[in-house]
Amino acid sequence: MKKLLVLSLLFALFFASCGDGAKQDQTGEKSEEANAEGDQSIETGSEDAEQRMEPNLPEVDLEGYEFTFLTHLYDGDDWINPTPLELIAEQQTGEPVNDAVYLRNMKITEKYNFDIKMEPASDEKSAMNKAAKAGDDLYDAAIMFNNNIPGIVTSGLLSNIANLPYVDLSQPWWDPAVNSMSIDHKNYLLGGDLLILDNEATNALLFNKDLMADLGLGLPYDLVNAGKWTLDKMNDFVRGAASDLNGDGLMKADDDRWGYVAFNDTFHAMLVGGGGTLALKDESDIPYIDFASPRNLAVTELVMDIMYDKENTLNIQADVSPSDLWTASYVNSFDGGRALFMWVRMRVVERFRGMEANFGIIPMPKYDEAQKNYCSVVNPYTGVLLGVPISAGEPEKISIVLEALAAESRYTLQPAYYDVVLTRKYARDEESEEMLDVIFNSRVYDIGAVYSFGGVFIDFINLAAKSDRNVISYYEKKIGSMENAIAKLVDTFQSME
Repeated sequence: MKKLLVLSLLFALFFASCGDGAKQDQTGEKSEEANAEGDQSIETGSEDAEQRMEPNLPEVDLEGYEFTFLTHLYDGDDWINPTPLELIAEQQTGEPVNDAVYLRNMKITEKYNFDIKMEPASDEKSAMNKAAKAGDDLYDAAIMFNNNIPGIVTSGLLSNIANLPYVDLSQPWWDPAVNSMSIDHKNYLLGGDLLILDNEATNALLFNKDLMADLGLGLPYDLVNAGKWTLDKMNDFVRGAASDLNGDGLMKADDDRWGYVAFNDTFHAMLVGGGGTLALKDESDIPYIDFASPRNLAVTELVMDIMYDKENTLNIQADVSPSDLWTASYVNSFDGGRALFMWVRMRVVERFRGMEANFGIIPMPKYDEAQKNYCSVVNPYTGVLLGVPISAGEPEKISIVLEALAAESRYTLQPAYYDVVLTRKYARDEESEEMLDVIFNSRVYDIGAVYSFGGVFIDFINLAAKSDRNVISYYEKKIGSMENAIAKLVDTFQSME
């Protein structure tokens, strides 16, 4: 546990968009110059744990205040539990996350004399809207899926974070990568150590260690640590692994061995891994479409070379039909030892806890060695962020509770999450433990993907679903609707508090 605590403190300390791999202003903007420059290596942290930091909060008695989180209620795919795990624990059970939540809550609620309540809802926007219209301060904070956030924010249902006096975004328990979601210097969202589903939604690669040994390939850890894990290097691995196992002259999803298994979401994850985004922001904190910039197009070309290579890559949406076979083909190819690499969100890795072969985990590859750091996008579908409903009544109390819980989570919840990651066999070797730091230290929120201006995110990943290389023609056809969507969104933000 001591080692896990050290690792956890390090990854929390260095949370930043692309691991500070790009120059940023206070809004999180990255310049093209910064995207292209960099050194030849990465840092994975120090051997010494940082000293514990305490939040700058007043000594107050909240007099039994009932703090209520509005949360998701979701019964669907296995990438999420029906309700959040990080908020409530009734008793200690021996399960690391549960017990960390229990001990954190006991300490903080006793210190400030308040209670924590969770109210799950299948539609966060409707619940907040109903409360706002009725003038009811039912919810003090809300945990929202990223793909629901645009409708919630633009409906004026969240308070500006600047109105929460004790939330200090300079503190390491808040994730600075979320700054990329501000517009017009207005921020309504929080992320960081109070949450774990943002970790679970972070993109990475799995690789089959046993298959690499059988093929005489060296493990990619040294390449990652040297800053040399690039799209070209990955392509070399991928092309050396595929095989027509049954000798029928055809590459089939469920019969043959693949160098890489990917979903359409992978297209965007690899663009971001290469230092690109669908949209950036200018010096006035206003978004603009960026995926067709010269550098991003160069990244996209390399990504398509890998994803559209039908002899080496199983591109699930493009190559498997009917659609109800997608998940089975995706999982079975790796679990059955018939894939060298697989794109994942961290939560998906739990599917492979019983896998016979050994596997490792590494970040998405960089574009080239000149790119300073790795970039790991938080999936726009499966991640969550935190906000305070506009109907919430007492911003001073709310900000004290959020700051206290987030700070304590840094030293309780996050180390416990690492413990779960390891006991789930996410990481089966010491090197993979180090890779988790690299992955979580380099999280990125792409505002173009979350707001999907003019449908850009769905359209972009659907290019991969069709193995379509016509990125420029798509851009030229849709740039008008994308820019109109941005203009409308900016007008909305400028009219809000």
